[in-house]
Amino acid sequence: MTITLKELFVVAALSGVATLFVTRPALSGPEDNDVNLLEMSDDIANLAEKVSKGTVFLTVRRNDGRSTGYGRGTGFVVDSVKGIVVTNAHVVEHAQTATVQFGDGREVSATLLGVDEKTDLAVMSIPAGAARYQLEWGNSDVLRPGNLVMAVGSPLGLEGTTSLGVVSALGRSLELVKDSYEDFIQFDAFIDQGSSGGPLVNMAGQVIGINTAIGGGGSRSDPAWRGIGYAIPTAIAKRYVDDLTKLGEVRRGWLGISAKEIDAQRADLLGLDHVYGVTVVGVVKGGPADLAGIKINDVIVAIEGREITSPKQVKTRIAALAPGYKAKVKLLSNRAFRTIRVELGEREDADS
Repeated sequence: MTITLKELFVVAALSGVATLFVTRPALSGPEDNDVNLLEMSDDIANLAEKVSKGTVFLTVRRNDGRSTGYGRGTGFVVDSVKGIVVTNAHVVEHAQTATVQFGDGREVSATLLGVDEKTDLAVMSIPAGAARYQLEWGNSDVLRPGNLVMAVGSPLGLEGTTSLGVVSALGRSLELVKDSYEDFIQFDAFIDQGSSGGPLVNMAGQVIGINTAIGGGGSRSDPAWRGIGYAIPTAIAKRYVDDLTKLGEVRRGWLGISAKEIDAQRADLLGLDHVYGVTVVGVVKGGPADLAGIKINDVIVAIEGREITSPKQVKTRIAALAPGYKAKVKLLSNRAFRTIRVELGEREDADS
């Protein structure tokens, strides 16, 4: 089997965007497995059009007590009937007024319903029925590095910009604010200043992340895009958005442990087939973990079916669950795996 230079060029040019099957001579028989690149291109354009209809662009008038100015960002509609818009907390920081612009050019005023700075989430309301489209939540926990994603937003003020890329890593923590709850999706679709709060979607057009940061240093004071973007996964964001919509604040689950990371040597001693999990080094007496029978030296390897790799991830994943929820926790205890249900408490700022 041979591939022409032209076909090789097509694969090389687009290999960072999608897995392609190009027309090429078959070993025998008719060519019945070719994919038309124009059709694939149209499918991607249709996806961009669909997502853009539920994406909005924000202009925020700010006053921090010293000066007044304007900021821009992106958001998306999750309930077109009630008029619920999701964006980043840092987009609406010090906001006095906010204007939402739809893709068709219409503008409406928005009211802030709630902000959670520690996850960089904010929820706004617009007049009921003003939005004609909404986006659907997807499951970020099924993502794998290499999965295709699309980002939509207004980087550098260029409204309606769409960009295709792949998930490049999962479980990133940048410590953007003190005591933050972070478990970012890392991806290479282009975003920049103004993209914050916009949707990151899968190939079904479902929101699997909320774009929030760029660059490699984990600082919003460094505006340079270096081929890396970060998004809040919907596994973290969805319940917080519900809380902010209904309550104006968030409630976080609490497990009541302290833990440390597992290194390669420790993983090998435990018989793990790769490095993951955290060792429990402290249990709050009378707390949820204690009542459920979790002991010091137990190893937490998964929460709600998601592998755990750091104490920070335990805190973030548990906090994203509602107080009172019976969380599924998989443990390695005495060299045997077991899964238990832990009824979570409610986290206070001082809790471990």
